[in-house]
Amino acid sequence: MTTPKMKIEVWTDIMCPYCYIGKLHYEKALAQFEHADEVELVIKSFRLSTDLPGKGNGYPVVEYLVDKAGYPKENIDQMFTGLEKLAKDAGVKCDLRNSLAANTLDAHRLIKLAATKGLESIVTTLISKAYFEEAKDYSDTELLVSIGLKAGLQKDEIIETLNGDKFEKEVDRDVKEAQELGIDTVPTFLFERKYAIVGSEPVSSFLETLQKAYNSWKSDNTNTGIDVTKGKSCTIDGVCDL
Repeated sequence: MTTPKMKIEVWTDIMCPYCYIGKLHYEKALAQFEHADEVELVIKSFRLSTDLPGKGNGYPVVEYLVDKAGYPKENIDQMFTGLEKLAKDAGVKCDLRNSLAANTLDAHRLIKLAATKGLESIVTTLISKAYFEEAKDYSDTELLVSIGLKAGLQKDEIIETLNGDKFEKEVDRDVKEAQELGIDTVPTFLFERKYAIVGSEPVSSFLETLQKAYNSWKSDNTNTGIDVTKGKSCTIDGVCDL
């Protein structure tokens, strides 16, 4: 008999830097949560700036922010400085000043393949790390193949997925579900659809929400409505908070 678990869904996109930080904060909170073995994380696709080029044809993120997203040039350094501080506090590097903006569809499709093997969390982290810490083009097929192999996927299934349109419908389904729920900002974490954290809130906020959601889940609380905590995030047009 399968033991029921409290479900946490997170809508996320690789090109959103706050999604990487948010996932790191969630994982640190989960490591401190005494009921972590009763929690299930479901990773859902969200796509920012779908008109961006893919297949290794990404271009400098600064150019994208200014020319495509209409981001004020004078604010870019402030944004990067803030993200570098968040990264330092989270214990990771940040090389977003040299990063590339690209289409995330193939990355999401690889994550969906990984989900069939229970490897979606590690693949998401590895792709995010390549973008956020190493300034690599996360749409590049060769990079995605190497990440899939590192995570434990088979080369033939990775190549079959990336060379076709496999899992595209699943990605689209996640995006549509987000729209139906009114989600237009990432990361968005939904805890049993009763509590939400939008953005890269501190570890303490994740831990507090985990406890509240767990207590509600255990008591079978049927109250409607979602209690939302909001931090820094990225909107559907690819513009991120300062």
